[in-house]
Amino acid sequence: MVSPRTSRLFGRIWVTFTTLLIAFIAYSVQIFVIYPWYGSEISVDLLKLLGPFNVLVGLLYWNYFMTVVTDPGGVPNTWKPDGDDYEVKKLTGGPRYCRTCEKFKPPRAHHCRQCHRCVLRMDHHCPWVNNCVGHFNYAHFIRFLLYVDIACSYHLWMLTARALGAYNTARGYWIEPSARELIFIILNYVACVPVILAVGAFSGYHIYCLLTNTTTIEGWEKDKVATLIRRGKIREVKFPYNLGIKENIYSILGPSPLYWPFPIKVTSSGLKYKIAEGEGKWIEFRRDSYEMEDMVSSRRRYTKDIEGGRDLMA
Repeated sequence: MVSPRTSRLFGRIWVTFTTLLIAFIAYSVQIFVIYPWYGSEISVDLLKLLGPFNVLVGLLYWNYFMTVVTDPGGVPNTWKPDGDDYEVKKLTGGPRYCRTCEKFKPPRAHHCRQCHRCVLRMDHHCPWVNNCVGHFNYAHFIRFLLYVDIACSYHLWMLTARALGAYNTARGYWIEPSARELIFIILNYVACVPVILAVGAFSGYHIYCLLTNTTTIEGWEKDKVATLIRRGKIREVKFPYNLGIKENIYSILGPSPLYWPFPIKVTSSGLKYKIAEGEGKWIEFRRDSYEMEDMVSSRRRYTKDIEGGRDLMA
């Protein structure tokens, strides 16, 4: 098992590498490719081209920084299930409880082995940000992904324009790039194309999660439930947090589209979530839950503590 100190060290290395990779892709193309292409002189046309790109890079870095430094949210020591505001285990029907933290789990919270605690609305632990992605930083994270997609697309457009622009169609001659330009054109393609393919696919999945108000962990749970339903082990269970596309987006990015591009602080507690009308509790499924279901249901009918008169399954 990796010690916390080693884990922190590797996390810082990942964040440093990610920061430098972004810097290389963002600035080497401007300094060593685009600037020489425009005659190594600052002009209005050059500023028009690079201005929007640098705004995107700034927003990308801002959201990345906020994802890294924002606490995704932990479970307060005093929190306990209240009324119906909790999720239940399939086997016991009782509130979810973390034996490691020795705390009850609020809705959508899960234990992170890397962070050594339960995280509110945990999506996943991301080594690229050396942090869990959860309730208070998920919006920053999804904005970061989208800015990577947009900035990389802009970057590749500029790079391809330079490569195609090497042949001046108006004058009919070849504008040969210097050896340094050619090297950086190749390096930028090598660095940027894998990034946009990998992050693009990841972004697509998280856009789906945003539109359905689902976390990565809940997506796995929904897949398990679908498998059990197909096998006839359980009845259909409806996911309770899908409020409709509009409300789902509002619940993550806020109600005002004007603020969506910016890392605004999350004000909700992360301890309680609105559920779709008419839905009940969301059940935490285990791989072996359906194997025990019949036994548990039968035990409920007659298991009593004879001496105390208590229901042992309560």
